[in-house]
Amino acid sequence: MKRVLLFGLVLSMIVSTGFSQQKYALSLEEAKNLALQKSPLYQLQVKRVEAQKGKYWVEMVPENPEIGVESEQIPVGRPYSQYGERRVYITQVVDFPSNYYFRHKMLNARIRSEEFRLEEMKRELIFQVKVSYFNVLLQKELVTLAKKNVELSEDFYTRAKRSHELGESDRLTMLKAKVNLGEAQKRLNSVQKDLDAAVSKFRQVLGLGADDPHVIDLTDTIPESPEDYSYEELQKRLAGHPALKAALAVRQEALNANRLAYGGFLPQISLIYYNQEIERTNYWGGGIGLSFPLWFFGQKGRIQQKEAQLAIAEYFVSAEDLRLQKDLDQAVANFEKAANEVRLYQSSLLNEAEEVFRIARKSYAVGEIGYLQFIDAQQTLIFTREGYLRSLVNYQIEKAHLTKLVGMEL
Repeated sequence: MKRVLLFGLVLSMIVSTGFSQQKYALSLEEAKNLALQKSPLYQLQVKRVEAQKGKYWVEMVPENPEIGVESEQIPVGRPYSQYGERRVYITQVVDFPSNYYFRHKMLNARIRSEEFRLEEMKRELIFQVKVSYFNVLLQKELVTLAKKNVELSEDFYTRAKRSHELGESDRLTMLKAKVNLGEAQKRLNSVQKDLDAAVSKFRQVLGLGADDPHVIDLTDTIPESPEDYSYEELQKRLAGHPALKAALAVRQEALNANRLAYGGFLPQISLIYYNQEIERTNYWGGGIGLSFPLWFFGQKGRIQQKEAQLAIAEYFVSAEDLRLQKDLDQAVANFEKAANEVRLYQSSLLNEAEEVFRIARKSYAVGEIGYLQFIDAQQTLIFTREGYLRSLVNYQIEKAHLTKLVGMEL
């Protein structure tokens, strides 16, 4: 019997340990790191950078050499080994040296462009993590608020029902309390569904699959203190945005591709080495050849194409610069608006709504106001608290957007 109990105790410990491990306890910083590890879209861009680095060597290495063996002057009816002359040769064709230099510059610019796109994707992923993280926190707070509303509505419905049964209040007041309770329960069910959807979105942003733990505990809370910033510092940081740097790298790639197109007028170089045996005597030799392009119309068309692509890249740099400046100004305006809204709630709206509810509860208890007036005060407090929570999260989202643009935490 003791063995059975001991086995059951050990088994229950193993099971409980297994279940306790089936969850993530994440701070915001840990969530960002987890997303960078598991997000398939981010890892896809990492592999694109690696692929571009591999492509550099594919395009920089010369074409395969030609290796051949020739045997001549073999008498009719004699075996192949009775040749009079044998020649072994190697021929390697290479581009003009300046073309390798410009190709090197072009391919390096292409690699940097992919690396900047990776950095841009990293910023976007971290932004999405922040948005999803704070949205889950918001929905949890709204669920808590809705539960308190249900408790409060249940309490007043119970009181109204008892008062009606004792003949101290009319049936209409009881029915209104019952309807209010139903609305509170409906609201609770709605925000619980919103929480489930927010958690699902958060898992998708983190890159969590069906085999990963389903329970996620968020260890951070929603900050409540707005920060200050320097517009001049933000403006300075904007110049380092990876989208702008990627556009500059594309322009550098197009510039060197244009120079490489002009290099098409330069000859290719053929290097030849051979070892020759004539009448059992060995000789060796070598040579160099130049292959000049004769079809100038094709080269002219290639140059025209590359010059147009260079102009497109230059216009794109200007367009990106203007877009980022517009995004910064809009982000700053939204950030200031969100901060002012938070300050308004903290300085007046919350206190005023709580005071309204306190006075209404006391007045309702002594019969100075009716139930409808009391419910109105209660809903005012609930909606004000909900609005405050939403303003806090909206502020964090606008702050995250500004951080994504300038690449620095405020």
